[in-house]
Amino acid sequence: MIINVDTNISLPGGRRLTYPLWLCSGIVGVVLLAWLIIPEGYLIGPGREVLTLLLPVWLGGLAIAALNPAWLSHWGNDVLVLPAATWCNAGAVMLAVLAPEKVRLVLLAVPMFSLLYAALHLSRSRLIALVLATGLAYVLVVLYLSFNTPMDAAFEAFSGAYFALMLGGISVLSREILQLRDGLLERNHGLREAMERLQDLALKDELTGLHNRRYIMEVLSRQRALAQRSGQQFTLCYCDLDHFKTINDLYGHAVGDVALREFGKCAQTVVRNVDYVARFGGEEFLLILSGADQRTAQRVATRLCARTRRLWVPGTEDGFEMTVSVGIAAYLPGESIDDLLNRADRALYAAKSGGRDGIVVASP
Repeated sequence: MIINVDTNISLPGGRRLTYPLWLCSGIVGVVLLAWLIIPEGYLIGPGREVLTLLLPVWLGGLAIAALNPAWLSHWGNDVLVLPAATWCNAGAVMLAVLAPEKVRLVLLAVPMFSLLYAALHLSRSRLIALVLATGLAYVLVVLYLSFNTPMDAAFEAFSGAYFALMLGGISVLSREILQLRDGLLERNHGLREAMERLQDLALKDELTGLHNRRYIMEVLSRQRALAQRSGQQFTLCYCDLDHFKTINDLYGHAVGDVALREFGKCAQTVVRNVDYVARFGGEEFLLILSGADQRTAQRVATRLCARTRRLWVPGTEDGFEMTVSVGIAAYLPGESIDDLLNRADRALYAAKSGGRDGIVVASP
C-alpha cells in the first residue's frame, strides 16, 4: 500500500488517482477485513476503541493522497512516496496487531508489499528509513497493548521475531531490487544518449554539425505549409563554394573539410535564430530565411560573401581567399518545393557563370 504519483487512473476534471489499481484494491481489502473484525468483538481489550478512533483518520489520509489535491500534487514523486508509505504501513501494522492472533501473521505480510514497491522508487537511505518506521510502528502498538491488556508473552515473542525476520528478508530483497533498478536506469540513460546521437546523425551533417539535406527538406515542407496557411514568406539562399576542388587539390581533403566547417560557422553568423543553415551536399549549402523577402535575403547574402572573403582557413597559405556564389529564390504562392529549389539552383548557376563570388536573384 503505497502512493504512486505517476498513474493513468483519471477522475472527472482531469485529476488523477495516485495509487496503482492493485494497491487500492489491497487497501480496500484490509479495511474490509478490519470492519469485519470489529463487529465480531475480536479486537483485543481497548484496541477496539483505539481502532474506532484511528481508522477514520488513517482512511482520511489515504483519501487525501489518493485524490491528489492541488496543494499536494506539486510535490515530486520521491518526496511523496516515503511519508505515504510510512502512513500506509503504520495503519496496516496497527490493524495486524489489534487483530486476533490467528490472522495477525497473515496481516503482518501486508506491509512487505509496500516495501517491495517502495524499493522501485526510493533511494537506499529512504528505504531504510521506511523499514525502521514500519518496525517502530509495530513496537509502539505492541507496547501500548501490553500496558492495557494481558498478552501471551510467548506468542508476542514469536510474532515479533517473525515480523523482524520478514523485515530483514524484505530489506535484503529490496537491496537487490535497488541494484537492478539503478542498473536499468543507467542502461536507460546510456540508451537515451545513444538515441540522441543517432538522431543527431540522422538530422545533422557529421562533418559540419549543420542540418543535413534530409532534415532541411522537412523544414522546407513545413515552411511551405505555413506559407500556404498564413501567407508567411520565406526565401532560400543556395550557396556554393567557388573552386572548392582547387582547395582539395592544393591543400588536401583534410584542409577542404576544415574549409567546409569554417564556412558553416560563418554562415550561421549571418542568419537569425529563426533561420536555418544546412549542408545540402558537397560544397553546397542552403539557407532558409523565415519571414524574409528577396531584399532581406540579398542583404544576408551580401554579408555572407563579404565574411567568406575574410575567412581564414587553417592549413592554407597567406593570401588565400575563399569565395562563395549565391542564388536567391523567394517562395511563390502555390509553388512546389522542387520548383523553388530549381529556381534557386538556376540563380546559383547564373552567379557562377557570371564570374563567381556573386549573388543572383531568381526571377518568378
